[in-house]
Amino acid sequence: MSPAKFKLSLLLTLQGKTFLVTGGNTGIGYATTLILAAKGARVYISARSLTTANLAISKILALHPEGDLHTLILDHTSLSSVVSAAQKFSSNGKKLHGLIVNAGILAVPYEIEKDDFESQMQVKYLAHRLLTFHLLPTLLATARGEGLGRVRVVCVSSEGHQKSSFGTTRILYDEDEVKAFRDFGRYGLSKLANVMHAKSLHSQFGPGSESARAGRGLIWTGSLHPGFIDTGMNKSIRDLLGSHGI
Repeated sequence: MSPAKFKLSLLLTLQGKTFLVTGGNTGIGYATTLILAAKGARVYISARSLTTANLAISKILALHPEGDLHTLILDHTSLSSVVSAAQKFSSNGKKLHGLIVNAGILAVPYEIEKDDFESQMQVKYLAHRLLTFHLLPTLLATARGEGLGRVRVVCVSSEGHQKSSFGTTRILYDEDEVKAFRDFGRYGLSKLANVMHAKSLHSQFGPGSESARAGRGLIWTGSLHPGFIDTGMNKSIRDLLGSHGI
């Protein structure tokens, strides 16, 4: 039996729905934004640079001139920028039907951001957790108004979290442990944190949760492994393998 092929025509319309895609200007985020726009959703692209966000929007509008696309400047290396972006989005009074936490970096060398957290853990996990926290009032308000199953949070993780045995770790606080995991270990740990984030949200706001039972709002949450996709982010891996003659 041949594998099933994805067909855009099989997806339901997303007219009237609003999504926020972090890192929606490139790679998996761009492809996700393209599909959402093609199905009629209003999509906010979060990116560090207005120039790169607008370039992505221009490319999508060339394919789908009817697209309803907007930018949200958000720098994951600055937690204050994350809070400001969330507050800016919330202040517009718009509903939010889908939050896709996708932005990330891949197995970069050890670096501490100005907020004193290791870069991979901050960019891929902490920034997303903080963004989600500040958008929860909007997500829950949308859920109460739209009904069951209308609001989703999707955490883009990776099977890379299965490649190492982490045990009990204080990686957020212990610099020696942070360094000991090395580049790909820290990548895997940040992706494990994405999975745990999704599980935590499901426990708090998913079907059967106290929030759902009390009528405060139901949010469907999941994490996923997108597969090994040839995006710009993977250039670092190709360069690394090439330097070793592979």
